[in-house]
Amino acid sequence: MRRLTAEFRGVWLACCLWVNAHAAEVFILKSGEGALYEAVVRALMGELKLRNPQLEPSLFSLTGNKADADLVKNLLARNPQVIVAIGTDAAILLKQQMPAIPPNQRPPVVFTLVLDPIAQGLVQSVEQSGTNFAGVALTVRPQRQFRALLDVCPHIKRIGVLYNPNDAISTRLIHQARDDAQKLGLQLVEAHVTKPEETQKALTSLKGQIEAFWLIPDPICASAQPFQQILAFTTTERIPLLAFSETYVRRGAPIAVGPDLSEQGVLAGELVQQILAGATPQTMPLLTPRRTLIYYNLTQARQIGITIPEMLLTLAEKVIGP
Repeated sequence: MRRLTAEFRGVWLACCLWVNAHAAEVFILKSGEGALYEAVVRALMGELKLRNPQLEPSLFSLTGNKADADLVKNLLARNPQVIVAIGTDAAILLKQQMPAIPPNQRPPVVFTLVLDPIAQGLVQSVEQSGTNFAGVALTVRPQRQFRALLDVCPHIKRIGVLYNPNDAISTRLIHQARDDAQKLGLQLVEAHVTKPEETQKALTSLKGQIEAFWLIPDPICASAQPFQQILAFTTTERIPLLAFSETYVRRGAPIAVGPDLSEQGVLAGELVQQILAGATPQTMPLLTPRRTLIYYNLTQARQIGITIPEMLLTLAEKVIGP
């Protein structure tokens, strides 16, 4: 009996060693701290646990200093089966470190919360990655946002927008928006800003020319001071301001249409599982949000004379104000 027990223990130990040696090592690298990233991490971890209860990913976070490069080098040196990059900074830093690794040894990277992965050079096309990166774009098609605006204000024909023409991501978004606006019978009225100090002058050029304003995630226009100038302008002109996330509705925009951040984590989790099952990122298409969320600020809407139908309020993700 003792001999059988010893043999059983030996087999059990060997099995444990085999499982540990072949366990999937998955790293999650966040671009920083904050609620934005945490919402994605929770959804990602939930999806991974649902599909693979034995999987225990290791979580790391960038700090914004020189140590970040060493962190990424160390992660890559451990030869993980998959790395998940949450946010543009994490994805770009991984991309920058890849040339130091032989092509056949580069681990797959799944990214999420990246606004324009093609412009960032992470993937080659929407249809097929062509690289060791695959993931989920954060961009919501402008047409979805414009339709939500027309649901509230169907009379609108001319929409103003500010953007930096030197920013590749903003330029690509504007090109797409021109086509989407035309399909809906809308005209996009554009003004350029290359630095925050130019915001007020650009807004003045739009005075009397537009019936609504579209805020895009341009690093200049969406920063704190320019946004306050845009909000003041649209309030004075009594025109709706269409934003891209709940944050700006809380700051005063009457309407925003943006991606579901939890879905970003779920979609990334699906890609991780596909790779662990043998799929290669090079052949994967770029995923885009399946679900968009709508937010309203009733206080600001009333201030500029807009009435949002009760049916739309019922369908909204969140309504701010009495």
